[in-house]
Amino acid sequence: MGENILGIKKTVKIGIIDCNNFYVSCERVFNPISVGKPTVVLSNNDGCVIARSQEAKKYGIKMGEPFFSKREFMEQKDFCIYSSNYNLYGDMSDRVMNVIRKYTNTIEVYSIDECFVDFSDTPDDELEDKMNQIRDEVKRQVGIPVSIGVGPNKTLAKLTSYLAKKTISYSGVCSYWSSKEFQKKLLDVKIDEVWGIGRKWSDKLNIYGYDTVGKFIGMDDNIIKKWTNINGLKTKMEILGMYCHPIENKIKQKKVLASTRSFGSDVNSFDQICEAMHYYIERGVKRLTDAHITPSSATIFLSGNRYKDNHHSSVYITFNRQTKDIKEIWSQVYVHLRELYDDEKVYKKCGIIFNKLFPEDIEQINLFEQEFIEIEAPKNEIKMWAMRQDYLSKKYTSSWDEIPVIRF
Repeated sequence: MGENILGIKKTVKIGIIDCNNFYVSCERVFNPISVGKPTVVLSNNDGCVIARSQEAKKYGIKMGEPFFSKREFMEQKDFCIYSSNYNLYGDMSDRVMNVIRKYTNTIEVYSIDECFVDFSDTPDDELEDKMNQIRDEVKRQVGIPVSIGVGPNKTLAKLTSYLAKKTISYSGVCSYWSSKEFQKKLLDVKIDEVWGIGRKWSDKLNIYGYDTVGKFIGMDDNIIKKWTNINGLKTKMEILGMYCHPIENKIKQKKVLASTRSFGSDVNSFDQICEAMHYYIERGVKRLTDAHITPSSATIFLSGNRYKDNHHSSVYITFNRQTKDIKEIWSQVYVHLRELYDDEKVYKKCGIIFNKLFPEDIEQINLFEQEFIEIEAPKNEIKMWAMRQDYLSKKYTSSWDEIPVIRF
């Protein structure tokens, strides 16, 4: 195996596959009119910008920028604007990951738009071909462009992927071992771009002049550990080629699962609150089912508008038994929600946080199980609690009623 300028032996090959501008790319698959045009995706209730195309970035649109402050400008510049469509993004993410799984047995889904993979079994002379093949197949089968970086560990894979995106000649695919010139470029990368270095740490490192990867790895180990913690020291070790963060092929079981959203407008109706809470229970149960876990307790809460009348109340509920039955959960939640609700207050948010989660094949028996009265969920013609989504696209891949239709 060859060595690089830091003396790293090429034994382990860890890749990071990252979807480019993922939310925007998902919208462009089914709305090709936005290809090549400045495009943004907005947060819940169309509050702020959470995804931008390269064209939008060139206009100076920043992440987290309030939409209302740029709405007129975007309309003047003929932006394509979309409300966040998490049903679409989640399904497209699953499709991307399924394509990648055809090429490797070891995959760690790190977030909705990226995953770590182990290419250690891939011969050196076949690595670049495999990377190109994965990139091309994801684009062909799902329509999403991806970037791939490969290195001897997760930290260097992320840095390689970062440079691969910034260098047009790499076409979004690059190996850490591409060339010594490429490895030297890594030393000039700003410390803010290093995986594992959060904003708090990077701000401190920048103040003291350790603003690049090269300067960071020149720091004394004891100082790094003092300023950051053991994880900061592990980051330095990985940049130097050590292997500190193995790929976690097994999905970690969640300790809690929350289902909540802010309302599209302020709400002062108990029936509206009930309908919203029931909807969040349904969404939460679906996620519990997908994760193959079952709750035995939950916390429900009601909150006011923090910019107007900031108030918060919550209650912890122990279910009669471990369950994912929506009617059973709702009927027990309703009693406590009625007590929690105050007719004199106005609410902006509610939700449920499921606790004490167990694998669905393990059942914790409650010796003191009690009877409960089944309660029907209210249905309102006007849903004051529904999120504001003025620019919402369709659920093209997960709703039969919204599947695109081609007419000849």
